[in-house]
Amino acid sequence: MKTTKLLILTCVLVLNTVYAQENSAIDDTAKAYEMPRTQVIQINNSETDALNTLYIKLPKGYEKNTDLKYPVLYFTNPLENIERLSALSGHLIKDVIIVGLTWSKGINYGNLDSYVKFLRNDVFKMVESKYRADAERRTYFGYSAAALVGTYILSKHHNAFENYILGAPVLGVDHEVIQQIYELESTTAEKRKKMKANVFFAYGTLEKKKDIQGFKNFINMLENINDENLTVEHVVIEGEDHRTAEPMAAIRSMYWLAGLLKKQGI
Repeated sequence: MKTTKLLILTCVLVLNTVYAQENSAIDDTAKAYEMPRTQVIQINNSETDALNTLYIKLPKGYEKNTDLKYPVLYFTNPLENIERLSALSGHLIKDVIIVGLTWSKGINYGNLDSYVKFLRNDVFKMVESKYRADAERRTYFGYSAAALVGTYILSKHHNAFENYILGAPVLGVDHEVIQQIYELESTTAEKRKKMKANVFFAYGTLEKKKDIQGFKNFINMLENINDENLTVEHVVIEGEDHRTAEPMAAIRSMYWLAGLLKKQGI
C-alpha cells in the first residue's frame, strides 16, 4: 500500500513538471516566476545589505482560516525545489507555508554563522510578522550541499528549527566546517541535552563508501546523545546514488514530516 502511494506521488511530480514545461513552451514571453498562492519577495540581509529572494507559497484556505497559525517549511535552491515540495506538501500536509530561499551573496562554508544571523534577524522576523507562521514549528529541508548547511545549523544553532530534513549532506568535504560539526561530540552532556530537534536523515545505498561512512558517523553521534528531546529517523534508499536518491528522499521526508506535524495537532 505504501509503495503504491509512493508511485502515485512520483507520477504526480512528473506530471507537474511536464505541465510546467509545456506551458513554458507555449508562452515564449519572458515573465516573472508564477505559481498559484506564491509570492516572490526581495529581502535585504541587514548585516551585509545583500539582496535575497524568498519564494513563499501559502496553503489553500489560508485567507479563510484566519485563526490558524501554520508551520513553515524552509528550503534552499527554490527554483529547483519549489514545485516538488509544493506538490508533496500539498498532498501530504496541506496546512503548511513553504519558503524557498536564494543563497545570500558572500555566504560560504566559512561564515555559516552569518547565514544563521540572516535567517534569525531577517527571514524569520519577516515571515512571522507578515504571515500567520508559527515560530515553534519551523522545518529545514536540504539536500547535498544545502543539507551540509542544515547539518551545521543543527549542530551549532539547533534551536533555529524544530525539524531538520537532511538528505546526503556532503560531509566528505575537506573543510573546517566538518570539524565544527563534530565538536558536538565534545560538548558536555548537559549542553547536548538542550538539543531539542527532530531529524530525518536519508541517503542512497550507491553513495561512495567514504560518504556512507561519514553519514553513519554523524547519525551515530546524534543517536549517542540519547536524549528524548532529540529524535532521529534514518532512511537508506535502496539502489540509488547521490543524484537519483534525491526525489525519493523528498517523498519519504514529507511522509515523515506529515506524521510529525499530525502528532503536534496539524
